[in-house]
Amino acid sequence: MIGLYVHVPYCSVRCSYCDFYLVPVRGHDTGRFAAAVVMEMAAVAAAHPVVADTLHLGGGTPSILPAEALESILAAARAGFRIDPGSEIALEANPEDVCAETIAAWQAAGINRLSVGVQALDDAILDRLRRPHTAEQALAAVRAAKASGSFRVAADLILGLPGQDPDAAIDGIGRVVEAGADHVSIYLLELHPRTRLGRAVAIGRIGLPSDDASADLYERAAATLAGSGLEQYEISNFARPEHRSRHNTKYWTDGDYLGFGPAAHSYFDGRRWSNAPDLRGYLEGEGRPVRRIDEPHRPELRAAEALIAGLRLVEGIDLDRLRRRHGAMIPPDDDLCFAGLVDLGLLTRRGSRLCLTRRGRLLSNEVFERLIPGAAADPGPSIDLRGQFT
Repeated sequence: MIGLYVHVPYCSVRCSYCDFYLVPVRGHDTGRFAAAVVMEMAAVAAAHPVVADTLHLGGGTPSILPAEALESILAAARAGFRIDPGSEIALEANPEDVCAETIAAWQAAGINRLSVGVQALDDAILDRLRRPHTAEQALAAVRAAKASGSFRVAADLILGLPGQDPDAAIDGIGRVVEAGADHVSIYLLELHPRTRLGRAVAIGRIGLPSDDASADLYERAAATLAGSGLEQYEISNFARPEHRSRHNTKYWTDGDYLGFGPAAHSYFDGRRWSNAPDLRGYLEGEGRPVRRIDEPHRPELRAAEALIAGLRLVEGIDLDRLRRRHGAMIPPDDDLCFAGLVDLGLLTRRGSRLCLTRRGRLLSNEVFERLIPGAAADPGPSIDLRGQFT
């Protein structure tokens, strides 16, 4: 079964660290956007009448959509594709959008997983990041989502932020778990030169913690989450049993998915393509025909992506399984690079299964570069997926 992804490109404000494709929601007709997504889904479903078991609304800020727009998109997905009973239907939400009214609307629409963008629990840092909420609003959103009893509740946090106090950051992680989060993603800050924060750091107006300090903070965060009963299952993701992100796991396990909306990516039947990051064109075409950007079919690149993405999982990858899909593009068991990384204590081998060690997870960028010289360090951004999941 495949995953479905809808990219909602609207935000109330662009955060200072964000380089995803988005537009300000003010002045835009979100109903028109929803209608275009409905048209695109119908066209794609006619060509690929597949069964899906995950549907993820990301962005941008999907929680900014009115209930009617959200309901029409979900209805189109159910009408066009065979949505497996018990599927994961997930929505990314900003804390300021979470209230009794929106929770009721999301419940009625069939949303069963809510991912709350907490990012930090320090109001001064949130202000620097241009986040449109306070720390208390973030905690209240997690509590309200949990109290509803309808959602598996996830929360996102960023480490390595300018001005971030390590002890306060660890305390914040504990507070998020206490508020009810059963899944926590902790991302080390990625600095992009085109962003407001990237420019401020480049000219020396803002400083960042050292790599060693960020690595130490990550280790402390991982230990804190483990102590709270959340098991690490991926480099950045921790969850209680049965609360892992099923949709994101498709990215890490070489699964197929179809994306809808401007800038959304798809990977299906060994091919990868994306919709143009052009909301105006998307709306004018009413979602059909969508201007599509096809990536060249390069089996060696697909295999490299599958290898690197799978190694992000704590359970690692089954080389035999990957070879059944990618053939000789996956190196043999006696590959010297594998052996060298094992000798360095960065990889471990158990039969055909290859895993990063704890130290290897800390140095994953270097491991990936050694495995696939020239490959981007993080397979999310390298194949432009970070914008498709949180």
